[in-house]
Amino acid sequence: MPGTVNGLTVVGRYGSWLIVEEDYIPVGYMVGFATGGELNATNPVGIREHQNASLRGLRLVKGREPDYPLIDSFYNRGFGTGVRHRGAGVVMQVTAAGAYTIPAAYV
Repeated sequence: MPGTVNGLTVVGRYGSWLIVEEDYIPVGYMVGFATGGELNATNPVGIREHQNASLRGLRLVKGREPDYPLIDSFYNRGFGTGVRHRGAGVVMQVTAAGAYTIPAAYV
């Protein structure tokens, strides 16, 4: 069993599931998701960049003066995220009985 996954401490295992405690998840709730590993196309969420390679990454947008000094210039980067596999994640509330309740922090 690995001690950490992407900087998160693994506290246990249930079958093929690795168990990680995370303060962002409210008490009484669990989040599970499938992953294929770093930059894998089967991950639940992926990063999208422009199809044109010259429009990817950090680009300098020149201001009034196109050369040095760079007055009124700024850097620009555009990207987005997209859900690839909607069934690859689950949120579960752990209770003795009753219907699902949205955590108070997310109402």
